[in-house]
Amino acid sequence: MTRRKTTHVTKETKQGNFPGIRLFLSSLQIRYKFLLSFALIFFLSMLLCNLFIYVYVRHNIEDRIESELTNTTAMIYNLVNTSMNVAIKNHLRAVAEKNLDILTALYRKVSAGALSREDARKRAAEVILSQTIGASGYLYCLDSNGGVAVHPRSEFIGTNVAEHAFVRQMMEKKQGYLEYEWKNPDEKNLRAKALYMAHFEPWGWIIAVSAYRSEFIRLVNIQDFRQSILSLKFGQSGYAFVFDREGRAIIHPVLQDVNIFQTPELPDQYLKDMMQRKKGRSVYYWKNPGETRARKKLVMFNYIPEYQWIVASSSYLDELYQPLKTIRNVFIGISLLFFSIMLAVTFGISRTITTPLRQLMTRFSAATAGDYSARMESRSGDEVGQLARYFNRFMDQLEATQQALERDITRSKILEKQVMQAGERERMNIGQALHDDLCPHLIGIAGLTAVIRKDLKSRQDPAADLAGKMGELMEDAVEKTRQLARGLCPVHLVSHGFQSALEEIADQFAYYSGIRFECRMDEGVDILEESCAIHLYHIAREAVNNAVKHANCDRINIDLSRDGGDGQIHLKVTDNGTGIDPEPSGRGIGLQIMAYRAKIIDAQFNIDTGPKGTQIHVSMLPVQK
Repeated sequence: MTRRKTTHVTKETKQGNFPGIRLFLSSLQIRYKFLLSFALIFFLSMLLCNLFIYVYVRHNIEDRIESELTNTTAMIYNLVNTSMNVAIKNHLRAVAEKNLDILTALYRKVSAGALSREDARKRAAEVILSQTIGASGYLYCLDSNGGVAVHPRSEFIGTNVAEHAFVRQMMEKKQGYLEYEWKNPDEKNLRAKALYMAHFEPWGWIIAVSAYRSEFIRLVNIQDFRQSILSLKFGQSGYAFVFDREGRAIIHPVLQDVNIFQTPELPDQYLKDMMQRKKGRSVYYWKNPGETRARKKLVMFNYIPEYQWIVASSSYLDELYQPLKTIRNVFIGISLLFFSIMLAVTFGISRTITTPLRQLMTRFSAATAGDYSARMESRSGDEVGQLARYFNRFMDQLEATQQALERDITRSKILEKQVMQAGERERMNIGQALHDDLCPHLIGIAGLTAVIRKDLKSRQDPAADLAGKMGELMEDAVEKTRQLARGLCPVHLVSHGFQSALEEIADQFAYYSGIRFECRMDEGVDILEESCAIHLYHIAREAVNNAVKHANCDRINIDLSRDGGDGQIHLKVTDNGTGIDPEPSGRGIGLQIMAYRAKIIDAQFNIDTGPKGTQIHVSMLPVQK
């Protein structure tokens, strides 16, 4: 049997792990929610816009400066090559024209008969072969058919070399400058070569003065173009420079004639990299002597193979990106300006919402406090205005309902008071009837019983004892009737006042229960309104009765006092018993009746109970009769 593994995904997992952030956002005020939302949208919009413009402008600036540096490097390359070509051409032409003059002079001697044609040619060959151009350059002569007439290497004399393209050009042009690639039989690589040719018509010779271009470096006068290269500026401090393969600065605004490879304090890895790569782009940190810090620079470089020179144009990136910094600062300023405007607009818009909401909250607070006349001003037709109108209609209905409830409650209270007053009147009537009517009858019966007992006793009738028993029972009935009458109609309350009635309660229960009572009453405290006095009396009596029957106490205090400030009257009945159950389910009918009586007379009713006893506390403002 295969067990299936079930994965339970809780709701919290689906909703993410950021309940704190969600709670924080939900608890923000509306104006700050608006501000946060607009600020986030504004920030993302400005960020994307600035990023696009920054990248676009940076790319354009880089392309422009690289193109400028590349073009300048190419210009320097061409300038050096042109200077070299002019120097080579002038030098070779001078040599060729000099030898043409020599051959012309020999030809004149032949024409004058001073020298034979063969001797003249032999002497001309000796003069031509005696000359060298640079380290390995030489002079030679070709005839009009491409045959070698004079050459430093004897094996070539008499051979025809017309199969070479440059020879055919020589045969065609006969006069002028020519460049070509050449490799001797004992050499591995082709090398650039230059020649200047002059035509000696009498003999049909083409005098060629040739040499490898790389050997003419000494002919170049660097001063001819040095100032032109140094005058090139890129930004504030970018410049062009030329280095040879030995690491010597041929042209440099600061390191002129300094050999970087032999100067330990100057980094040379960048130049070595350029020498190795020959052509391209390089970015590195550089600090010239006298500068305070190294700065990042961009270099576009090229290589002149004939002279093994590196020609380069450079620009510092901090100057290159200075427009970007300006654009950045402008964008920051514009962003701050727009953010300030957005902040003011957001608070203005949110105020149109939050101000009515705050007013609505204030009206709700007033309604909660009992002011049902609170209303909102409905001026706008938007949702806030609709909410204000709904609130006003709600308050109209609530006020009408509250007024109806107040009328019903007032009528109910009046009815309750009338019922209680009617009950109290009936109680007093019954009490007075018991005291004034039943008690005298019972006393009369007790008197007659005593007379009968006396008469029977004189006759020595055994029924005399029975009559005596009847008399005792009648006396007990009289006493119980009086107690019942006092409970229904407290005579001391009516005749002697409230304090005396409280003392009578203490005396009665102390007599029957044996519990110690203590009454503490402030002078001048009395209940003048008869209805209030009766209800307080019954509350005190019921509290004492409950304590005697259920509290298992040995001491009961009855306190009657008045506050010095507002004149409130306090009635407290305190025992030291076991306490009662504070929950409503544990309260008897007596406690409920006491609370109800306190409510009828607009008094506060409190029960404070615990393991050390119970206190019944009733407080009320004095009511005048």
